[in-house]
Amino acid sequence: MGEIFKVGLMLMLVAVIAAVALGYVNSITSPIIAEQKEQAKLDAMIDVAGSLAEGELLFDSLSVPELTNPYADVDQTLAVVSVTDSTGCELGYLFVAYGKGYSSTVQTMIAVNAEGIVTGNSILFQQETPGLGANVSNPEKFLYQFDGLNASGFLLKKDGGELDSITASTITSRAVTNSVRYGLDALADAGLIPALGGAQ
Repeated sequence: MGEIFKVGLMLMLVAVIAAVALGYVNSITSPIIAEQKEQAKLDAMIDVAGSLAEGELLFDSLSVPELTNPYADVDQTLAVVSVTDSTGCELGYLFVAYGKGYSSTVQTMIAVNAEGIVTGNSILFQQETPGLGANVSNPEKFLYQFDGLNASGFLLKKDGGELDSITASTITSRAVTNSVRYGLDALADAGLIPALGGAQ
């Protein structure tokens, strides 16, 4: 009986040491990971905004009271960034669209010009099935279809639109297209871009 107690005590001691060590490592790495995520987001903003114009671009977060949040169901908020050139001429907007995919919430950075036309895009985050839904990150397999579309163009063929879904990944494809359309519709409802009859 005493031997079992010693083994149990030893296991408990090992578990406590492991928990403390993990907590310590997490306290060191969490700020680094958060900083890397923020840098990746900034890099994506610069890259995607480059589709609006060449040269130096300026970014400014907007506070728009009329802006609704179409991403509340995935516990996210629609944040809009205005993009201007060095002379102060407004070129368009950036926003991140959030869509519930098969196994993750897919985050898509979108650049839209003042006329409501998508000019650039990039997947910021996804954890979809490798070889299937994860292909959403490959511009040549899916995202290439987005440039030049307005809100009404963001529908899969299976939903009555013109966009091809990724083979065997309709859920992920629909999550991305719908999330972008919802964001564009919210921008139009707030008067930032023209209302073009995007379907809900």
